[in-house]
Amino acid sequence: MIMFDPTAPAAPTTMHVRTVPGLPASVRIVSTPTSTLAIGAAPWRHARRLAALPLFSGACLYVLTGSEARIGKTTGLDARLRDHRRAMPMPRIDQIFAIASPGFNSDAITTLEAILTQAVRKAGVMPVVGTPLRVPALDPARDRDLLHWLGELPPLLLAAGCSVFDSDFALAAERAVEAAAPINQLSATIGSGAVRQGWDEGFPADLLRSPATLHFVLERGGLRAEAAVQGPWTVLKRGSLLTAAADTSDQIGVSRKRARLRELGLLEPAGSFQRLTRDIAVPSLTNGARLASGTNAPPTVWRAL
Repeated sequence: MIMFDPTAPAAPTTMHVRTVPGLPASVRIVSTPTSTLAIGAAPWRHARRLAALPLFSGACLYVLTGSEARIGKTTGLDARLRDHRRAMPMPRIDQIFAIASPGFNSDAITTLEAILTQAVRKAGVMPVVGTPLRVPALDPARDRDLLHWLGELPPLLLAAGCSVFDSDFALAAERAVEAAAPINQLSATIGSGAVRQGWDEGFPADLLRSPATLHFVLERGGLRAEAAVQGPWTVLKRGSLLTAAADTSDQIGVSRKRARLRELGLLEPAGSFQRLTRDIAVPSLTNGARLASGTNAPPTVWRAL
């Protein structure tokens, strides 16, 4: 099976970045002489103008970035973006990146969507909206074009300003959040140390009621989890709604932990989610976010109450 690693160092590549006559300078097209791929990049406020370009009138992929990331495929970008404006897939969209090639067809963009969605999740730069898709095995002979495109996409996206594969960006962004946030929002640096791994049903009796305790909520796609943090303790609160499927996490440890919680009756079915039946202490807010969402979510998805 061919493995796709978008964070691996890329060979030096010549990139062409050009603006589009008649459009704002923030709308740009990125390409390279060695590829049929082209990336269109624009702020979300100019997404409609980007989608109107003939280059993106057929089968294409797109990446939305903002509070989270969304990877999608479509054969009608303008109509798809109208749908997203009516029902936003995440709280805030800042940028859109459209990906096109004359060689794209329905099968190609379906496969690329699944592989890119998985890769962005594993890169961990930002949480990803949407259900994990089945990633097919690629054959070097049959899927030569797909493998070529996959090798070219990460540097093209980075050149367009899309940071979903840039691990250095993720670390810098996390440090910037820590430096700029007030003390009650330093979710990346507090609440860790008391529980090293797994979970613990034992924690200080007055932790949930103490005025010194900080409280957080994570809300996305119907999921609603609450956490309490004091000193080295992070407690995921009883009644929190977690994603139901055991295999939605790319991290084996998180998937196993969720399965064990169900076996012990600490998770119970609640419609399309599962409800936590007891308060449990977890290693950190980061671990709590990943346990709740089943994705490689960072601690910054929590909102201070």
